[in-house]
Amino acid sequence: MTSEVPVALVTGGTGQVGSVVVRFFAERGVRLLVPSRTSAHWERLRDALGPLASRVEGLTVDLADPAGGERAVAATLERFGRLDWVLCLAGGFRPGRLVETEQEVWQELLALNLWPTVSVLRAALPHLLEQGSGRIVTVGARAALDPGPGAVAYAAVKQAVVTLTLAVARECRGTDVTANCIAPATIDTPANRAAMPTADFTKWVKPEQVAALLWYLCSAEGAALNGAVIPLVGGQ
Repeated sequence: MTSEVPVALVTGGTGQVGSVVVRFFAERGVRLLVPSRTSAHWERLRDALGPLASRVEGLTVDLADPAGGERAVAATLERFGRLDWVLCLAGGFRPGRLVETEQEVWQELLALNLWPTVSVLRAALPHLLEQGSGRIVTVGARAALDPGPGAVAYAAVKQAVVTLTLAVARECRGTDVTANCIAPATIDTPANRAAMPTADFTKWVKPEQVAALLWYLCSAEGAALNGAVIPLVGGQ
């Protein structure tokens, strides 16, 4: 990997987990581009970052559109002159058993979880391979590896993210470009606490733990991992 200051493209970086990841990486000197669907999302993140916002650029774009990934990668290269790490955190959850889950929910989950990852990786991978180095990390879910009742579409779409990552990792074999996937269980966010107020929050995965694992996978120490799917489950 380069000795220069790394540049990361982080999808989902304005979310409750993504904002923690962005802060974690910015505190360690990384420069970041964070795409979001609305400028309001970016402005909230920028204000929350305070002085660290000088290391982060925003971009309003719909990554579910195939052209969105191309715009995000092009903006990263234009603003920072390089791209080293691609963190695909964009996603969303919807519950439902199979017979309860309408086609619209499947389409929504694809638009939230899969298409942003496809569009960004499709645009970023040729650049990383030509550059000769890079790190790709995606976010699946424990439900993709061990699906339970009540979230069939979410589990299936997240499994698609896992499989996509494994396929990309195979394409990168023999290079210094790696692709790995983390598979977290329930993460301790305000939204999840509101949705499950009687749960034992102490057993949930902390956003900082997500950020630390992502950091390791991007680091020199994590360079030997390629095609890994890493469960992150806390006490669950």
